[in-house]
Amino acid sequence: MRDALAERLLASVMNWSPVDVARERPILQALALLKYDEYQQFSPGMRFVESLALWLEQFEPVERQTAYDFIRSHLVFLSEAEMAHFASVMYPDYLRPLLLACAAALDGTNSFRVGRVAHGKTFESLQTSTLFFGLSDGARVDQFRRSNRELSHEQIYPSYELAKDRVEKLRGWLAKQNLSGNPVPAIVLLDDFAGSGKSYVREENGELEGKLATFLRRITTAPEWSGIVKFPETSVVVALYVATAQALDNIREGARLLEDRFGALVDIHTVQFLDNRLRLSSSSDEPFVKLVERYYDPAAENEHTERGGTNLKYGFAACGLSMVLHHNTPNNSLYLLWAEDSETVRPLFQRFNRHRREA
Repeated sequence: MRDALAERLLASVMNWSPVDVARERPILQALALLKYDEYQQFSPGMRFVESLALWLEQFEPVERQTAYDFIRSHLVFLSEAEMAHFASVMYPDYLRPLLLACAAALDGTNSFRVGRVAHGKTFESLQTSTLFFGLSDGARVDQFRRSNRELSHEQIYPSYELAKDRVEKLRGWLAKQNLSGNPVPAIVLLDDFAGSGKSYVREENGELEGKLATFLRRITTAPEWSGIVKFPETSVVVALYVATAQALDNIREGARLLEDRFGALVDIHTVQFLDNRLRLSSSSDEPFVKLVERYYDPAAENEHTERGGTNLKYGFAACGLSMVLHHNTPNNSLYLLWAEDSETVRPLFQRFNRHRREA
């Protein structure tokens, strides 16, 4: 009954004829059932079609078809199943081949002889001594761990912020692997999504900031990490499940700064690459740009968003994405999709913001 009411509301907002409803209903029902109803930040009882109707209602009647067409043709929604798949394939499809290539080089074996390399002691040592850390709550470390049983739980940590006693425990485990006194060959940093790359590494007032810079600064200065890592002998791999071209470019640029500062060689890999064709900007010929420009409330801006260097019309750092993750909408996406802290603009996908505005 609620779904039927939502469909009637949408038909009323769009001023659809019975023919229009017959054409659009199956498409919307399929989108909602397969993906959009899965969105975890909808308020209790809310589903996609109802949220879409209320979102479209805020526009002028002549603008609603433009907004509807944009959502139908441009919205990218990454589901729970898709993100779980990305986490599952990251090691066997992307990271394990890196270790195999490294082992082949150390052994002087042709890298095409995968079977011989994979059963050799060099590869076994590399695989059992590489450390994996989550860079955020979205890193899906639990999924990564369950999908790769050849890795030990002692190698995989949900956070890159380890307490001193946990590092000492790690040191004891490495000693049992006959690695005492030798630095680990690689550290892998897992994360689900990179939109602009600025949260990973950036330069502020002559200092390197961001998650990568913070982590490398800690492990190169804290006494408990002494002997566990040594750069450049220990390589750093940033493993992203989803990343934009803009983020990869920024992280690669930051990696050069990290190498100069810490001596660490940083490699970046991603499962799902989002190229610049997905970006919307003020110069795009997409009609929805007019709505992006017209319906914007600068109340969403704060000291955190200022790091992007732009307003939020086209998202943080002007990423211009029309993308939604099943658990949240990144602020790299167009403001009209996730509008918050506004009394004049309604979001299509309400966003949870970890940087809450102070009262």
